[in-house]
Amino acid sequence: MFFKKSRAKAPKNGPNSGGRQRHRSGPSLLSLDLVIDGSVSTGGELQVDGTINGTVRARAVVVDGNGVVYGDITAEEVIVRGRVIGPIRALHIHIYAGAHIEGDVINQTLSIENGAHVDGKIRRVEDPLSEPIDQEQGYASSGWGQNYAPPVYDQHYPQENVYSLPGTDDIADDPVYPEPPARKPKAAE
Repeated sequence: MFFKKSRAKAPKNGPNSGGRQRHRSGPSLLSLDLVIDGSVSTGGELQVDGTINGTVRARAVVVDGNGVVYGDITAEEVIVRGRVIGPIRALHIHIYAGAHIEGDVINQTLSIENGAHVDGKIRRVEDPLSEPIDQEQGYASSGWGQNYAPPVYDQHYPQENVYSLPGTDDIADDPVYPEPPARKPKAAE
């Protein structure tokens, strides 16, 4: 009795049971050097470190600091630290400092940090995922990102200083001050 080995019951949904095993996977990662031309769709999470030229549909989307999406994003939750050129529709949207968005933001809840750039309309609606797409803007018909080609930078492309103003590259870093006017000698009394 005391030394009797108990047999553990095998799980009904084991690997050899023939039943469906529920499996939760991690996020799908698009690395920095990856460029996707076309739409991306997943029922899970998507982390974008590369570039997507097309629409994105997922449960959750993270556009990291190096990530760029040229197209519309639809998800339950969207986190933006990189660039999105196109509309975003989600229940919950978080836009962090350094993020750059050019497009409408349709949301139920929204948080924007200081230092984020948003150029577009921001609308709060109860159910942004079922809100009709603005036909006037053409998001549904033309699809943001379908005809957009991002610039290609290679060794032949002139590198520019992004922190300088146009036409100021030849100005020296040290300021030049004019010579003070010569003093007139005092008249002898």
